[in-house]
Amino acid sequence: MKRTVAVASVKGNDIEQAVRDAVRLAGGLEGLISGTSRVLVKPNLWSPQRSGTGSITDSRVTEAVTRLVLEHGPHSVIIGEGCGAGYDGLGWSTEEAFTMSGTRDAAERLGVELRNLNTDTYEDVRIENALVMDSVRISRTALESDVIIGVPVLKSHKRTDITLSLKNMKGVIHGAEKRKTHRLGLDQAIVDLNSVVCPHFVVLDATVGMQGLWSYPEDCIPVGLILAGRHALSVDLAGADLMGVDPRRVMHLRYMAEREGMTPDLEGVNVVGQPIAEYRKEFKAGFQAFSERYPQVTIVSGESACTGCTSELVTALTYLDKAGYSLEMGELQVIIGDVETVPPASRVAVLGRCAAQHAHLGAFAEGCAPSEERVVRVLCEACGADVPRVLEVRDRVREEMWESSRKSLES
Repeated sequence: MKRTVAVASVKGNDIEQAVRDAVRLAGGLEGLISGTSRVLVKPNLWSPQRSGTGSITDSRVTEAVTRLVLEHGPHSVIIGEGCGAGYDGLGWSTEEAFTMSGTRDAAERLGVELRNLNTDTYEDVRIENALVMDSVRISRTALESDVIIGVPVLKSHKRTDITLSLKNMKGVIHGAEKRKTHRLGLDQAIVDLNSVVCPHFVVLDATVGMQGLWSYPEDCIPVGLILAGRHALSVDLAGADLMGVDPRRVMHLRYMAEREGMTPDLEGVNVVGQPIAEYRKEFKAGFQAFSERYPQVTIVSGESACTGCTSELVTALTYLDKAGYSLEMGELQVIIGDVETVPPASRVAVLGRCAAQHAHLGAFAEGCAPSEERVVRVLCEACGADVPRVLEVRDRVREEMWESSRKSLES
């Protein structure tokens, strides 16, 4: 049976009506929320930002969703979020994000509690049949909620290509524990997380999206839509299509689809309301924007190349450069995916199972996906860089960023 994803347009800046239209077309909240339901509304407030930028969920969308939930008479409603902890960046204050985004004001108007999931009590949860993350520390509020309404925003990401409803659930992981998902393999950890805590309904804020590396205002893309559905993966597949992103290149969509007996496309999705094709935008991929910082490196990519390899390539390129090997990266050629013909090059790194047929051409990182450290080592080998030096720089820079933002993350 096909899952329904509804698409509603925002007319005359009436965001609330668009939310109501999308939720109704998607089947509504009837049968999902009852008088005993404890509901968590989970927007994407990864850092303190203003609403309307496309970087975070617009507070007007969160407010409209929460008001609709309240009309169904649940036992309790909480708007909850835990800001990003930073992996190659800073951690952020959730309390500041609530205020700057306007979400705090929205909660006060509705008489609803805001809860900081980074400082919430938590439980260590075991994950059966995990891909990479067999345990994770999750906010008790999320675990005790009968219904989770995900309210992500339409946005690209340099490591996972997209960050929609499935990745948005990282906000329920407690504080610095979020970094664990990167260390183990981000896409696969997203799948593991959603196997134990996944939204029961999604309202995707596509009023304004964000592409590339999230520079404001040049990376903002007005779209003017709200998407909704009861099946998170299906909403994300529709969102990827709206962004012009091939979902087969997004590893966590592929793995989730495989786990749920679907194909990573819209074949199993019934899109109702506005046709996606009429609103589709070609979002610039985060990794594409990132890789343009390193014009001296050539990335040869086959059709099967996905975020499993590009995510770890972000780390390797970043810390080779920070360790002072920018010149040595010159003429480096990185092969990912099922490339048929490889141009000759003096420095070659081959990443992942899909490119294994070319392993003889240079340094090779096996696996699907290869680990971060393995990719760093292989690029070092290809460039003649000192591995301990690069790893030391990586670890030192991260620790300095984490320590400098520790108090923010805890607030």
